[in-house]
Amino acid sequence: MKLAVYVHVPFCKSKCVYCDFYSVVSEKFDEYFSHLLREIDLYEEVLRESEIKTAYFGGGTPSVVSPSFLGMVLEKLERVSRSFTPIEITIEVNPESVEPEKLKIYKQIGINRISLGVQACDDTVLKNTGRLYNEETLKKKAKIILERFENVNFDFILGLPSETDITLEKNFRFLEEFPPQHVSLYLLEIDEKTKLFDLTTKGLVELPEEGDLERRHDLFVEFLKERGFVRYEISNFAKPEKESLHNIFYWRNENYLGLGVSAGGHIGRLRYVNVSDLKEYEEKITRGELPYEYVHENTEEEEALETVFMGLRIKEGVELNRVRILLPLLEKLQKKYPCYVEVKNGKIFLSEDGMNLSKKILSDLIEWYREGGR
Repeated sequence: MKLAVYVHVPFCKSKCVYCDFYSVVSEKFDEYFSHLLREIDLYEEVLRESEIKTAYFGGGTPSVVSPSFLGMVLEKLERVSRSFTPIEITIEVNPESVEPEKLKIYKQIGINRISLGVQACDDTVLKNTGRLYNEETLKKKAKIILERFENVNFDFILGLPSETDITLEKNFRFLEEFPPQHVSLYLLEIDEKTKLFDLTTKGLVELPEEGDLERRHDLFVEFLKERGFVRYEISNFAKPEKESLHNIFYWRNENYLGLGVSAGGHIGRLRYVNVSDLKEYEEKITRGELPYEYVHENTEEEEALETVFMGLRIKEGVELNRVRILLPLLEKLQKKYPCYVEVKNGKIFLSEDGMNLSKKILSDLIEWYREGGR
């Protein structure tokens, strides 16, 4: 079984106002990674039958911990799995924690892809969102990374507080001066549990108008396309052969193992999410339990729905042979959105314009399924 492995590293130096991922401001690294290695043992039966093709360290801010902890995880996976031949190992980093020596060690332990959390190259936006660096530091660290790695992603978020057209221009100039091989472009979504939700609810922070946000997104997409980036997923753009191989496992609804607090996984038809509480996670591991908060064995129909939902995010789409049980529902979707949902060569996929309307299309898909319109 080919397998992708995600490892959640929840530690941060501070919490950004918009972040809804599980993270803690702590330095109890030894204790956490000790439990994480024990979690790997709990999946020994799965790993003994698996060929690990990608690994991904996400967070949190994985770059705040010593690379030795990451090395221990990779070594453990290599010992336990049937085959450890990853073609891509990614780590998420923030500019303030990037150091040349760390990057050197990353390469030594097998990491070959860096994902840099840029968000915006604008001091005002960075300050108002709780980021711990400025434009000058961002540019300095981007240069250091690009000099040492040949597979680099830059993350951007549109719609952050204080964003203006000047922010967009600065982002473009930054990308022209420091061109990566991959760009992730996300639209801000505000979770009720975030500090930003409280600030906006109380009227203490203003966000960009929806019309301005859509226009800036269109301009950003066009900017990337003009520079040779291919939009292979709704929010992801890559130069040829630089797509995120790890994330493609998710979008194709293939097998991936999620390790660590709040991590999620998909093995066969089993879908699970770990508990989002560090103390509870460690207590469960200590008792020799898989630290599930949610676990469910999908039916054939549920598995097909997940395959369609995820697969319509990517340019290649979904093979109809994988989801024949949902063909009536897919025909209904294509009939309602004939210019946006296409079927060709045995696959169903979204057009370029369909990607821009994906939120509505995917929402309808789920609603019809729940109503029994399949």
